[in-house]
Amino acid sequence: MFLNIENLTIEQLVEKQIEIRQKMAQAARMGMAGPVSQLQNALDQINIEVKRKSALQSVEAEREKKIDEGKDPDEADVLNIGEIE
Repeated sequence: MFLNIENLTIEQLVEKQIEIRQKMAQAARMGMAGPVSQLQNALDQINIEVKRKSALQSVEAEREKKIDEGKDPDEADVLNIGEIE
């Protein structure tokens, strides 16, 4: 089961996590091992997407902070491969 979750916000992803956990609990109570494992895979995908989006937000916030301070936000992203003569 592959979810299309790339366009969801973190809040929407959290809502989706809650929904899937509820479905997992219901399927587990009914003894449905197959659907439980599929739902666990979906939950894992959502967890990865939440971590990815959180990391991106953190990087973007740090970049905006540097811009607000008047610093070059890309200063640390320079690859120095040698001196120019």
